[in-house]
Amino acid sequence: MITECLRREDLPLAIYREVAAHLQQVPQVKVELELRRSPKFNYFHSQIGEMRLHYPADLPQGDRQQLEAILSFYAERYGAWQRDSINPE
Repeated sequence: MITECLRREDLPLAIYREVAAHLQQVPQVKVELELRRSPKFNYFHSQIGEMRLHYPADLPQGDRQQLEAILSFYAERYGAWQRDSINPE
């Protein structure tokens, strides 16, 4: 199982939810939205700290392309994702 963390500090909650809804339409892809853990509220930062994607390492090529197309669509409109992989222990 592959886990990726994606972030955009200025992306609104509604857009994170929209991205998550689109990604969850890809078979075998699971999405979690993690709340920001900041002691100080800032109107200019997102309420979401990160979006976690979970999918199998052997995700079919067509599904992988669809996942990347969705992420690219939003990156073109809102800016590049900060993207990190989490390796299972």
